[in-house]
Amino acid sequence: MGGIATYYQSLLSSSLPEKVDLLFVETSSQKRGLSQTGTFSLSNLIWALEDCIRFTKAVNKHRPQITHIATAFGLSFVKHSVFVIIARLSGSRVLLHHHCSLVSLYTNKPQWWKWYFRQVIRLTNGVIALSKEWQQLATIVPGCKVYDLPNAIDLSAYREIAQERRVEAKNPPQVNVLYLGYLGRNKGTFELIEAAKEVAAKGLPICFDLVGEELGYGEKEQLKQKIAQSNLNNIVTLHSPATGTEKISFLRKADIFAYPSYSEGMPIAIIEAMASGLPIIASNVGGIPDQVEDGVNGILVDAGRVDQLANALETMSSNPGLRSSMQERSLNIASDKYDIEVLVPRLVRIYDEALS
Repeated sequence: MGGIATYYQSLLSSSLPEKVDLLFVETSSQKRGLSQTGTFSLSNLIWALEDCIRFTKAVNKHRPQITHIATAFGLSFVKHSVFVIIARLSGSRVLLHHHCSLVSLYTNKPQWWKWYFRQVIRLTNGVIALSKEWQQLATIVPGCKVYDLPNAIDLSAYREIAQERRVEAKNPPQVNVLYLGYLGRNKGTFELIEAAKEVAAKGLPICFDLVGEELGYGEKEQLKQKIAQSNLNNIVTLHSPATGTEKISFLRKADIFAYPSYSEGMPIAIIEAMASGLPIIASNVGGIPDQVEDGVNGILVDAGRVDQLANALETMSSNPGLRSSMQERSLNIASDKYDIEVLVPRLVRIYDEALS
């Protein structure tokens, strides 16, 4: 599952339904693959209309005081802006929850899109923000209430991995680097392979597991070709998407978690890795700096900088003491900030404030 689906599954499985009269409505069709998502096509238009009809029926039947709408960038925002209007017409107050970076949704967009974005935000009663990056929204749309609420999940299964890591305190003969998420150019996967080539050329005992579905059509095949051309077949392995116990196995096997994406909101995968007691190497974009404290529980690099990524991999893979200290800090930060039950009371307070 993607990060948004994982977050809301965790929220629905938490104590939140015991604290509010909650109805969940799926507003993103599961009939299409990721490569079809966000593109304009007749089938996507039909599915979007189906989503709108399902949402409208639910609003009319449930008559919510608050409608909490999750959205992302691109056409997802366009569709969910229609939901904002539907909810407001029903008399509900609306909170819009953006699961992406402000850069991807607003900063780098043309003026007509920025105007449209601001009009939609003005229709809401507040925005739920993943990271500090979103605090500047209050200056973009004066008077907009921005509520801070980072992503969170049920950490119990991942804490078990971290505890095993503590007990074993292993210093492996070969360091295993894990990437878990969508594979493609925007996720920095090609740069990760280039960095792997540089590190391997120095003779360091390191291997990479890249786990996930391709982000764009044909990108996984391009990655396979790049791995073969770089003579990295014995070092870099591509895997199909993993969930459940299979995902847990990858996290248990790993020594370092790498996430060199170009654009992010607040990746659930990094929270899972931190809760598993892994040090993080990630790009300094979106909400990632809120998760990864440079030099504390990981190393931040500039997106697209293969040299920085390779240096970070070399530094961390050759220093077991550094990895050990960062592992402990990752677990502590995840437990303090990203446990779903820690976030539930904050979300209920946001609902109360939006109603007051």
